[in-house]
Formats: sequence, C-alpha cells, structure tokens
Amino acid sequence: MQTSMIRRMRDRPLYLILPVAALALAAWAFWPRALPVEVTQATRAALDVGFSEEGRTRLRTRFQVTAPVDGFLQRIRLEPGDSVAAGEPVATLLPVSARLLDPAAQSAAETRLRVADKALLAAEAMLASARAQNIQRQAALSRAESLLRNKMIAMAERDQARAEASASAASEQSAMAHVEEARAVRDGAQAELRLQGSRAITPNSKPLVVRAPAAGRIVQRHVESEGPIAAGQPLLDIGNPADLEVVVEILSADAIRIAPGTLVQLAGWGGGTILPGRVRKVEPGAFTKVSALGVEEQRVRAIVTLDAPPANRAGLGDGYRVEAWFRVWHSDAVLQVPIAALFRDGERWAVYEVDDKHARLRAVELGRFGEHAAEVRGGLSEGATVVLYPGDAVRDGIAVKTSKPLRR
Repeated sequence: MQTSMIRRMRDRPLYLILPVAALALAAWAFWPRALPVEVTQATRAALDVGFSEEGRTRLRTRFQVTAPVDGFLQRIRLEPGDSVAAGEPVATLLPVSARLLDPAAQSAAETRLRVADKALLAAEAMLASARAQNIQRQAALSRAESLLRNKMIAMAERDQARAEASASAASEQSAMAHVEEARAVRDGAQAELRLQGSRAITPNSKPLVVRAPAAGRIVQRHVESEGPIAAGQPLLDIGNPADLEVVVEILSADAIRIAPGTLVQLAGWGGGTILPGRVRKVEPGAFTKVSALGVEEQRVRAIVTLDAPPANRAGLGDGYRVEAWFRVWHSDAVLQVPIAALFRDGERWAVYEVDDKHARLRAVELGRFGEHAAEVRGGLSEGATVVLYPGDAVRDGIAVKTSKPLRR
C-alpha cells in the first residue's frame, strides 16, 4: 500500500506542487519579524539639573605696581613667577627734575594724594563692614551646626549657612587686599608729592625705590627694558597664583537660577579632574555681548570660588580657560528615563514601552531635564522597559527583539 502511495505522488503533475511551494516561500519571506531594538528601564535615581558655560580664571586680588613719578626706569630684574615680600624693592627709577618744578604737576600730585586718602578710608570702611558680616555669618554657622546635631534643622539649611560663611570670609579677605592696595597707592602719592615739593632734586639725585605693596609672585611684567617712563605707567602685576577665582559670563536668564552658594563643577582645565567650586557673587548688572553666531545676548558675570585645595589644581594659573557647570537643582531619588528614549508625538512627549515583546506608544508627563535623563511625573512606572533611539521603523504594536544598550 505504501508503495502505491509513493507511486501516485510520483505521478502527480509538477504544476500542482510548484505553486504550493512558491506560496509557502512567499509566506515565509513576508512573515512579520521582530524588530531589533535597544532598551533600558525607567529607574529611580539621583538627578542633577544645570547648565554649562565657558569661564576664565583670575587672581582674586591683583596688585599693580606703577611708577610714582616721571623718570628714567632702571631695568627690572624680576621675572614672572618670582616671589616677593611686602615692602621688598621691585623697581628703581631716577626722577626727572624738570617735571618736578612744574606748579601744575605739584597741584596734580596734591589732588592725587587727596583722592588716595579718600580711597583708603573707603577701603577701610568696607573692611570693617566685611569683618562684622563675617563674624555674624560664622556665628550663624556655629548655631546651624549645633541645631543640626540636635536634628532641629535640615542639612540643606546647614549647608546654606556654611556657604554664606565661606562667602563672607572670602569677602573679608578681599576687603583686606583692597585696603593694602589703597594704602600702597596712598604711599606712592605721598612719595610723589614729597618729590614735587623738593627743588633740590637733580638728575644726579638719589634713585627712587618702588616697593611691592603686598607679598605674592610676579604675574606680569609690563616693562621689559630700562628707559624713560611716565608717572602712573604700569610696571608689574603682583598676586598669589594659589588664590584664584573663576569669572563666568552667563546668560541673564540663567543668572536668575543661581545664587551665592550654588555648587559649580569646573572641568576642561587640563588637569583631568573635576574641581569643585561655589558661586561667590552674581553681579547685579548685565551687558550686551555678540555671540559667535552674531546674536546679541545679555550676559551677567558670575564669580566662582574654588573649593579644591591648591595641591589638587597644580598648574592652573591666571587667565586659564575652564568649563563651568552650575547645578541649579538636585534630587537624590526621582523617576527618570534617558533623553535618548524620548520623542515628540504631536504636542506631547512620548516613549515606546516594551510590553509582551511589542512596542506600545506611551504618552509621558515630564518634569525637569538633566544632561542625559529627564524626570518622569506620569505615564510610566518604575521598572518599565522603554526603547532607546526609536527610529521611523518603530511603530505602536510592532513586535520587537530587545537587547541591552551599547556603550556610546
């Protein structure tokens, strides 16, 4: 019987077998296949929100040494990087007698001395105010530390008190430096007036020694060789390279989002590490700056204090470029998805959630956007699997084959 069945199949015409095989092959070729996609999960984790801008380092306090009178400057032997002590001779010049006998120069010297005296008094008043504020802030910090130990305030309030205390201490140091600078200017004006009032000075008179107004290192030398020099002409810049701050010109809309104490991360300075810092001051006035694209922008200067010790930022000097990232919001635990999973669906944000090996379109309600992830306030639950980088091939209801995301 089996033999006869085989014989009948042999006798069946090929024109009946071939169409059936073709249909089966076509069905196999056009049968829907699962689309391979990369997926990740909606997780609850820390989220930081902020913005980045380019900044420049600068000395917190820079003392500029100028020529007190007209004269002939002898060559300055100090080089940039050399250390000097307060009161140490840094330059020598021979006063010019003809100018010294000029009545107009005498009157101008007296005016400069009066202005210098007033500037010194103003600087001393600012120092007294800064010192009183610092004492108050340090006492407030001590109270906050005590209250935190007794669990009567939140840690954020203690951190705010610490930031204010740090800022007030820096303000007092800056005010002290301004007093030293104003005193040096006043002393130079007094020396100039003494020379203007003396009619016994000749080209062979005793050289005038210019001294450093404060201890530090030579940052810049403005005059490279000896020669005639005018009163008030810059000779040297002196400062402490370890005492740096960062100036960042930010958009005025971003300036509203930060305040003294805002945390800052500084990168791209060449050291390979991220330096911590805090906003010390946001200047109240904005200015217009033209961007690289030719667009006029309103910018505000934010002054950032470096929290990293000098040993951790060795090599960082005055005028160096840095990338400053300002943290304007932080949460330790917030439901979030990668921005790479989001797309616009009409007027709403959406993702593709993988459910039973199929992609399902889900509208989501979003909150704050971080650098790589966004806060999810509705539409997804924790642990939901979503498609990364959804392209045009991904549609609602399509079968998908999932894989872990690649490193990018």
